[in-house]
Amino acid sequence: MMFTDYLKQKQHSGSTISTYSKYLDYFTAWLQQEQLSADVITYTELLDFIRWLQSMNKSKALINAILCPVRHYFNYLVAEGKRTDNPATGLFMKGITRRLPNNLLSQDEMLQLYECYQLQLQVDASKKIMLGLLVQQGVTVEELKRLFVKDIYLKEGKVFISGSTHSNERWLRLEAAQVLELQAYIKANRFKTGPLLQENKKRKVSANNIVNQVGVMMRQLRQLNVKVIDATQIRSSVITHWLKQYNLRQVQYMAGHRYVSSTQRYKLNNIDDLQNALRQYHPLK
Repeated sequence: MMFTDYLKQKQHSGSTISTYSKYLDYFTAWLQQEQLSADVITYTELLDFIRWLQSMNKSKALINAILCPVRHYFNYLVAEGKRTDNPATGLFMKGITRRLPNNLLSQDEMLQLYECYQLQLQVDASKKIMLGLLVQQGVTVEELKRLFVKDIYLKEGKVFISGSTHSNERWLRLEAAQVLELQAYIKANRFKTGPLLQENKKRKVSANNIVNQVGVMMRQLRQLNVKVIDATQIRSSVITHWLKQYNLRQVQYMAGHRYVSSTQRYKLNNIDDLQNALRQYHPLK
């Protein structure tokens, strides 16, 4: 089995496989230059590979991107029985600046949007359900697009969010009001199988339809609160709030993050909020 076949087996997209193959060329070129074999290379020698990339003025972000397919490649060698370990496990470049989420909404602001949305704007029930999933479960628009009726477990009061190449699957608790709304919505539309969200029974669900509905929703929400930007802002606000209630690993699971570092940047935002509050309200100011 070729490395590309291994990646296909792991359900990576065609574009990801193409990118990984391009980045892996750096590694294979270095192996040839150093007359080394990937079958026996060690962690220490991988550090030399990183130094080689640095000597070519590759940024830390690019080096991390190159190391990603290298880790996959060693997993491939293990699967093929050519190695018994992956020396690149846990090998990352540190000190990369990551953009922190900003312009966040408070929990009270999000709950007020959820409660007032349908009452004040007379919107379709599906939009109220979508907003609930954004505000309460912190789902992404991509996850809304692939949400099916079978993913809703009304008796258990849970929703299953399927994973993708960029996120992990997870089970999330539904609020009592959401359960009642979903129950009425599914019954009214006589859904049994297939995609959950649609504007009405005559319009078929499509990726573009969901994206357009969310876009309309955000414009409507700005009538209630001018601070509203988009669905990403709402998700960032939800995750930041979760970190005030739960530990880092719990929030990583709830958010569907593949890497804990993705969750940590929201924790840093909490620290910034605290520092800003101290600067504003410190008695010595």
